[in-house]
Amino acid sequence: MSPIGEALRAAREHKGLGLDRVAEETNIAKRYLAALEAEDFGVFPGDPYAIGFLRNYAEYLGLPADELVAAFKNMRIQEQPMPIQELIPKRRPAPLAIGAAAALGLALIGLGVFLFFGRRNAKEETEIAPENRAPVEYRLEGASFERRLYEGDSLILPVGTERYKLLLARIDDAVTFESPIGKNRLLLGEEGTLDLDKNGQPEFKLLVTDFAKRAPLTGAVIRIEYADPALAAAAQAAAQAAGAANAQAPQTASATAAQPAPQTAPAPEPPSSGKSTLIFEATKSPYPFVVSVTFRGPCMFRYEIDRRDRDERYYHKGETITINANNAVKLWASNAQSAKVTIQASGGKSADLDLGGSGEVTVKRVAWAQTESGSYALSAIDVD
Repeated sequence: MSPIGEALRAAREHKGLGLDRVAEETNIAKRYLAALEAEDFGVFPGDPYAIGFLRNYAEYLGLPADELVAAFKNMRIQEQPMPIQELIPKRRPAPLAIGAAAALGLALIGLGVFLFFGRRNAKEETEIAPENRAPVEYRLEGASFERRLYEGDSLILPVGTERYKLLLARIDDAVTFESPIGKNRLLLGEEGTLDLDKNGQPEFKLLVTDFAKRAPLTGAVIRIEYADPALAAAAQAAAQAAGAANAQAPQTASATAAQPAPQTAPAPEPPSSGKSTLIFEATKSPYPFVVSVTFRGPCMFRYEIDRRDRDERYYHKGETITINANNAVKLWASNAQSAKVTIQASGGKSADLDLGGSGEVTVKRVAWAQTESGSYALSAIDVD
């Protein structure tokens, strides 16, 4: 038996912690914590999930996460079945040939498992900041901004003719931001405001939509938008005008010249792919809607309602869930084709939403948005 489960249980009991408290502080379901301690890895939908939870749990307990993950991978490699060809007696092979063939077989198995874990981890594990990653400076262009930031990243916010820097300073039990007016410390789902010009009227609303406690390498997803709808509309119009001007500019003009970014960091990426699907036509005002999901096959599925209530679990074929939302819901699926999604609105209206193809990892945000005419429309937007 490997020391993984024993080490986790001993460290937790030494700290006097119960599984309920650990689950609350790590955002890892209690059943997964118990499975890690019991080394019942079949509970997890895949090895990348087990590795991600194992790493977070070990770091939370102060254990060497890399060593435990390495022990887990070695254990899984040893569980790989021996190829049937190795069990068939050969006709008087030379001892040297036997040794070479066995070494080659083990090497190929190890390489295959490494590539398998590497590719799966890239899609299914929580995004981890690369080593020695340089801080990135982003700029708010338009009415809102939402993406995953890491410690040291910053966002330039325009207020009139002035520009202010918002720095993501620290991720521990909460997310700490620093700006010219001081510090903001926000918990998951908590909203704060920024009055950068100190005139008594906050210009921006700041919200933390996703982060793991005491796991700074996984970053935090933040959303910032104008507090005043008039300012948001003006910013959106300015962004559209700038986009039209750039489209008409000569080909020799550089898009980064007008908005320089630090040379040590990559250029900012947009928070979404830009693809939007209209679900219901515009109405006079937003109203609650219902999302019904029927699973055609196995799928790891997560949803977040109105940026507050979240749930995640592994679903099997035939299972269904119903989600009630007032303004917005964010959907994440590890196998998009397995989830059949139907949006139901007042008046008996309903529409199907296509999440994606088989094996595709997808994230969509279904939300009400104000149109140019001042009315509202419910749309689904692809999120990177």
